[in-house]
Amino acid sequence: MTGTERDTTTPTRGLVLGGGGVAGIAWETGLLSGLIAAGVDLDAADTVVGTSAGSVVAINLRAGAIDAAYDEHFVDVAGMAEPTGSRDLARTVEVIGEGVASTAGEIPTRQRIGELALEEYDPEVDDAASVERIGQLLPIRDWPEKDLRITAVDAGTGRFTVFDEESGADLVRASAASCAVPGVFPPVTIDGRPYMDGGMRSGTNADVVADHERILVIACGPEAPQSGMGPTLPGVVQQLRGRADVLVIQADAESTAAFGENSLLLSTRKASAEAGRRQAERLAEEIRAFWG
Repeated sequence: MTGTERDTTTPTRGLVLGGGGVAGIAWETGLLSGLIAAGVDLDAADTVVGTSAGSVVAINLRAGAIDAAYDEHFVDVAGMAEPTGSRDLARTVEVIGEGVASTAGEIPTRQRIGELALEEYDPEVDDAASVERIGQLLPIRDWPEKDLRITAVDAGTGRFTVFDEESGADLVRASAASCAVPGVFPPVTIDGRPYMDGGMRSGTNADVVADHERILVIACGPEAPQSGMGPTLPGVVQQLRGRADVLVIQADAESTAAFGENSLLLSTRKASAEAGRRQAERLAEEIRAFWG
């Protein structure tokens, strides 16, 4: 078998890492660190898809840096500026809630959310701080050799976009765009277009790996059964299970409690990372048996 061929007796595997804010990055990092310690080779995935917080974790996984990223969650955050600054999340929560309930169609609904993202920002001026902030969480600046896909939504058109090495997008900008919660962080400019959080379509975007035979989805919480913004995890899983083996892992009660009322706060990092690591210890056997 050559270096470009794969063992066709082994199912192709996709790993999906969903959004969840600062707490979500911490929890997913703790979970993956624990699973890797238990012998689950998640980097063996044929494709890793990261949405929002999941994009940061996905890059660290592909860089072989999950354990180092986990350790960073125990650095004292006293004196660090909160990534949300003084922004009020109420408007963002309201508009996203309206999006979930919308019947206007996915594209128009995401365009409406994009209006919130754009109304106070000039992305060509304001995205530098966000790109720098996300860059500090990433151990690499170039796309890894293994397949990595990062999701985002064009804030102007509502179009869903998946960035990968072939897209030509800068890796750090792609992750910053995927993390650009509308109304909280500015859209990030890539090739002249303003992009916002990939979670404005779906919290996981698990359908991006629909062509794989074994799919592990890591989600920070449950998604609504239906959404006007795009496909939701319950519906996607139902469709995928007709042709693939799918396992969904969600934050348990302890982990959810660690997220607190605002998952964007730095103060959630340590407890969320620890909760993820403990959840991994409880689930390692099940996930190892599934993943192979």
